[in-house]
Amino acid sequence: MSDYDKYVEQLRHPDNPIVFMEMTAGGAPLGTIVMELFADVTPRTAENFRQFCTGEFRKDGVPVGYKNSQFHRVIKDFMIQGGDFVNGDGTGMMSIYGAKFRDENFTLEHSGPGILSMCCNVGAVDEAHANAGTDTNGCQFFITCAKTDFLDKKHVVFGRVLDGLLTVRKIENVQTGANNKPKIPILVAQCVCCIENRYFIVVLLGEGAVGKSSILMRYVENKFISRHTSTIQASFQSKQLVLDRSSVTLNIWDTAGQEKYHALGPIYYR
Repeated sequence: MSDYDKYVEQLRHPDNPIVFMEMTAGGAPLGTIVMELFADVTPRTAENFRQFCTGEFRKDGVPVGYKNSQFHRVIKDFMIQGGDFVNGDGTGMMSIYGAKFRDENFTLEHSGPGILSMCCNVGAVDEAHANAGTDTNGCQFFITCAKTDFLDKKHVVFGRVLDGLLTVRKIENVQTGANNKPKIPILVAQCVCCIENRYFIVVLLGEGAVGKSSILMRYVENKFISRHTSTIQASFQSKQLVLDRSSVTLNIWDTAGQEKYHALGPIYYR
């Protein structure tokens, strides 16, 4: 079973998006945080976050979003806060709906570590001042490091960590200075939304098979699963890659083989 299939099994709803954030600390790889967005409960909030992960949203024609943004505020045993790609210090605000948007609902709770929730206009998420004002959601978010039920009905929960809680813990334990800012930059080096069941037809043209096979082997790796049969002249290949900041599984089938055998996906070369 692939990692993606394991994530799908954990989803509270099969159509909820899965996003990945690759984190660095001082330029060194820190790990990946995999999150489910609760589009089944908070569709507007989830879509706002998803588009900032993929870079689909554009301002003046330029993609904007979480890539290369910082986690600017970390409080141990409480939460890690990021998403301010506007100013980088917790004062910035932007959403795909305008400067800010309304609290969608407070259905879900801050029930434990790994809960993904929205910050308000100036990012005032703390135990003393849990909310900076209703209906002031933008781009900033936080991930809980513990149960924080005092934030229920004040901040909109819209996702959770599926994998990578250890990475969250690493961020939680970095040294901080004034205003709980990490002393070394904690950056989102890459962020993508996984796309499942999206296929592209790729046809490699050429006079002979050798050149096409060379290209095929350069970009993919041998990978088989039990329900597919490999035969002479039939080659099944697959690779996961990032395409336009989305995680895509590329499946290629050498159709020189017997047509009765099914490919991993409707992608092929001739």
